[in-house]
Amino acid sequence: MRDVVVTKADLLIEQEMPPALLQLCAHVSGYEITAARWAQGRYEEHLSVISFPGRELRDYTRERFTRLKKEQAVLLGHTATEGRRPMLLGRP
Repeated sequence: MRDVVVTKADLLIEQEMPPALLQLCAHVSGYEITAARWAQGRYEEHLSVISFPGRELRDYTRERFTRLKKEQAVLLGHTATEGRRPMLLGRP
């Protein structure tokens, strides 16, 4: 997940990395520390040192996806009153 965020950051709407995505990257990095400890036989830790941004990430993703689909509909010449279902992955 972190790799997708980092390698596709140029596709973000924002000028700076959103806090929810920063926390996601930190969470994944934290698990790498935990995995390294496990590789050393140290199993006392079972979680990332940074919590997963559950609600924040869900809300951010939902809002941005909805916004993107609305912009896509405008570009394709669709309107909300036409009663069309939103296009997903280029399919009607």
